[in-house]
Parts: sequence; structure tokens; C-alpha cells
Amino acid sequence: MLILPLHKPLNLSTLPVVTVLLVLVNIYVFFAWQAGDEEKVQATQAWYQQSGLAEYEVPAYEKHLRLGAQSEALAELQSVPVAQRGGYVGMATLSDVAFQRALENGGLFESEDEQAAWAPLRRAYQAQLDQVFTLRHILRSSEWSPKRLLSAAFLHGSVMHLLGNMLFLVVLGLLLEGALGAWRFLGLYLLGAVGSSVASVLWRWGEVGGGLGASGAIAAVMGAFCVVWGMRPVRFFYWFGVIFNYVRAPAIWLLPLWLGWEVFNLLTNDEAGIGFDAHAGGLICGALLGAVLVLTRQTREAFMADEVEASASDQRWEQAQQYMGRLENAAAERVLAELAVEQPQRLDVALARYRVAANAGKLDDQRVRAADVLRLDADDANSLAAQRGIVQQLLHEGVVAELAQPAFERCLKAGWLQEAEAVWEQATQLSGEAQAQGWLRLALRHGEAHAHAQRRRLLELLQQRFGSTPQAGKARFLLEND
Repeated sequence: MLILPLHKPLNLSTLPVVTVLLVLVNIYVFFAWQAGDEEKVQATQAWYQQSGLAEYEVPAYEKHLRLGAQSEALAELQSVPVAQRGGYVGMATLSDVAFQRALENGGLFESEDEQAAWAPLRRAYQAQLDQVFTLRHILRSSEWSPKRLLSAAFLHGSVMHLLGNMLFLVVLGLLLEGALGAWRFLGLYLLGAVGSSVASVLWRWGEVGGGLGASGAIAAVMGAFCVVWGMRPVRFFYWFGVIFNYVRAPAIWLLPLWLGWEVFNLLTNDEAGIGFDAHAGGLICGALLGAVLVLTRQTREAFMADEVEASASDQRWEQAQQYMGRLENAAAERVLAELAVEQPQRLDVALARYRVAANAGKLDDQRVRAADVLRLDADDANSLAAQRGIVQQLLHEGVVAELAQPAFERCLKAGWLQEAEAVWEQATQLSGEAQAQGWLRLALRHGEAHAHAQRRRLLELLQQRFGSTPQAGKARFLLEND
């Protein structure tokens, strides 16, 4: 199941600064501090067996399981071939707080001499484990550690784990940070991280293992979002198996869906290796924190009201999005065409018509829509990126006559001078004077950007290719007075 609220565009005016900073912190921790931890763990495990420490701890671990009446874990250990038990115990006990305490108490050894021989090896082993950043900060079951309750929320187990969490954080942070403000959002995120960790420790108390990841804190953001936005209708994307679509519904309706999914998996899918306990705890913690902020009137109503009022004025845009989500291209184009006539300067409508034509495989319509998109001014980074993507697609496929001029003009205006030159190289169907005028404008644009070598190169190219045109005379004059 996937449910994502996609209610507001991400642009400079809605940029969630704290959310972006949290994403950067998580990325930095993973690539700068967790990098190499896997190799370090492998090195410690090799030392664990080669040093002889495993020879003391394997029987001690077996005794520990027997004394604790952990029959399933004992049976699993005994099913491992004797030669491989050292490696098994080394990995299984990395986050086993109870076993480590029992070792220190000495009750697992047959004699004081055996414990005395074990102690220096264990100290040397522990010193190596302390060099593994992830192990120093991971949340360990059956242990109360205030530091780890928070630090574990900034760790990740893999690149995909990190990317998945950061995607959800950006989508939800955009809506909640805007509704709360930067500092309130940061406080909620950190408290949610701790709250989800507390829930996980309580649920897993008495078990062996550890937890890490930002998903508990993000779950708190999800819970708070549902309560803060409340009954306001938000647009969200859902995906259940092969069924997917966009729909608008009150934000609070998402809370039982999200929470029910996590609780269901917690009770039925405990072997998945996913922290459903932390997710459920984070959702509840975030919802409670969100309720406090709403009751104390610390939300930014204007941020949430603007989108509601705009969407209420005309439901056709939402209807077109639904048609597009279901790939009903003809119906989507019909609605979008009405909007384009009434609001010809809307770039989002022009982009949607371009995508509908592309989805329908109508090449001629796609070219017309591409020209419409390129003639409109973009006012945010996402729209500029979409226009640039169209230009690059045209270059890949070969620029046709009717698109050369609008593509060239858009590239010049946006400062994409490399693409502008590539487009103009393919504009050979235009008259010689028209081509010369384009090369002159591009050369002057390089001069405005202080790329004087590029300016001179294009002026010389203009002279060589179009020497009989008036523009060549201007190029000659500029070169002589350069």
C-alpha cells in the first residue's frame, strides 16, 4: 500500500528549509559517518573467531539461552554446524544487551580462570566494535538509552532505505512545515523520533536486536499532518496492488488508513525486518503533538487555506489529473483544452496537455503542445526543469522546423546556452539570414555571460557560414573591435 499526499508544488515559495536540512543531515550521516561500517563489522567478526574469543562465548551463549528458557533461539543455534557457530554467535549478539551483561556478571563461565582468559579478549573486541559508528548509535532492544532514542533516527541500513525515507520526508515536510513553521516542525520531528523509538523499545522489550532509520520520525510527521490539516481536503496519490489513482479527501481520513496498515503488519508480518512498531508509535505520537499545536492555535492557516480556496474555485484541474492518472487521455485533453482557452498563461495546463499527447502517442499534437509549453514563462524550478526536459527530448529526437524557434528562444531566455546552440545547429530549414540572426544573438548572449571565448567562436562561425548576410558584417565589426 502506498498513500502520498501530493497537494502543493515544490518551488521556491513553498521550499521547506528545515525539511531540506534534515534530508541533507541524513544523507551526510549515511555517506560520511556510516560509510565503511559494513567492512568494519566484517573485520571484527573475523577477529572474533581468529582470536579465540568465539571459543569462550559460543558455549556461554548456549548457556545463556538455556538459562533464559529461550528454546527457539537455542534450537536455531544448535541447528548451525559447529564450525560455523562462532560466526553465528558473533553476529547474533552484536546488539544483545542481556547477553553482554550476563557475560560481565561472570555467571556464564565454568571457572574464574576461564573468565579471566576471556576478559582481555572481550575488551579488545569491544574496542573494535566501538569504532563502528552504526553500532554506537543504533537503537538496541531491551535498553533505555536517551542518546540512542534520537541518534538511531539518523541512521540507515542501505541507499534504498535512505532514498525511500527521504522521499516521504520531502513530500510530507512540504505540507507540514508550511503549516507549522520551521521551528515547530523541527521540534515535532525530533520529539516524534524519540517517541517512535520509545514505542519500539517498549514493544520489543525482552527481545534481541536493534532498529535504525528515519521512518519513525517521518511517521510522526504523517500523524501530525493528518491532525493539523484535519478536515481540509487534500489531493493524494494511492496505490493498492494494481489499482492507483489521485483523489481528494480530508487529511484526517489518512490517519486510520496509515495507522491501520502499520498495526496490521505489526501483528501479522513481524518477520519482515521492518519497524512497524516504530511506525505505529510515531503516527500516534505525531497525531498527539499535532493535536496540541492545533488546540494551542500554533498552525499557519493561510498556508493551508490558499490551496483549498484555489481548488474550490474550479474542480476541472483536479478532474483532469484524475483522468490522467487513469490514462483516460481523450477525457483529460477535453478538460485541459477548456482550461487552456480560459487561462492561456497557465504553464501547468500546457505541460499537462503535452504529457497527455505523449501518453496518447499523438506525435503531431505533442509537437504543438511542446511549442505551447516553450512559449510560456516558468516561475519555479520544477517548471523550468520540465521545459528543459522537453528541449533535451527534442534534441534527442531531432528538432523539427516548427519547434526550432520556440525551443531556441526558451533556451536563450533561460540561459541554457549549450542547448540553444545544439537546437540552432539543427535549424537548417530556416533561411540563411534567420539562421545568421540566431547565431549573432547567441554570441551576444555568451558575451553577457562573460564567456568571451565562446562569443568570439560563434562570431567567427557566423562569418564563415553566412558571410553575405548583414549579420556577418556586424560580426566582423565586433571581432575587429574586440
